[in-house]
Amino acid sequence: MPETPIPVRTRGYKKKERTRRQLVEAGVRVLAARGDGLTVSDVVTEAEVSNGTFYNYFPDREAFIDAVAEHSALALAADAAKRPIEDPAERFAVATMGILRHARRDETWARVMLRLVSRPGSGLDLSRYLSEDLDEGHARGRFTVGAEDAALDQVAGLVVMTMRRFVDGRAGEGAERKAVERGLAALGVDAAEASALAAAAEAAFAS
Repeated sequence: MPETPIPVRTRGYKKKERTRRQLVEAGVRVLAARGDGLTVSDVVTEAEVSNGTFYNYFPDREAFIDAVAEHSALALAADAAKRPIEDPAERFAVATMGILRHARRDETWARVMLRLVSRPGSGLDLSRYLSEDLDEGHARGRFTVGAEDAALDQVAGLVVMTMRRFVDGRAGEGAERKAVERGLAALGVDAAEASALAAAAEAAFAS
């Protein structure tokens, strides 16, 4: 059987991708500023496109906000998951540190995450990136719990509360490290090792 040819991305396809990305990135900025008050008019003004262009890509406002969530929420954690780290406890520390360090550096991004987490029916779950690591860590005896709702909620809550402190200007030096350390402790890692793993993750993002 002949091999199916790989479709070539045309100039028009690339332009569509670029326009969609332009809309979503505008949505990130508008959502951070206006929250659920975001309107299609706000977005197209920010993106410098027409209403018709918006509806070529998204059927309605709710579908657009979901796309903003998909674009923004878990990209950093996904990048951390690709790192060749064998120990699930270390992967947890690095992924969580990556999210929190980015939230400190990019207040707009942090505001978007907080808006989306609190939005009913958004489907955004900041604990999703943890599920596999928690189950693997539990199976290997690194954690005392797996990907149970209570454990996921506790760790996701730490992430959200730390982001909120960044946005409110209440986060002190080392807030990311303390949150990672507490998260590891909640999963059953002993205090000394939790402290060492959190410090190592912090050092990995120091530059």
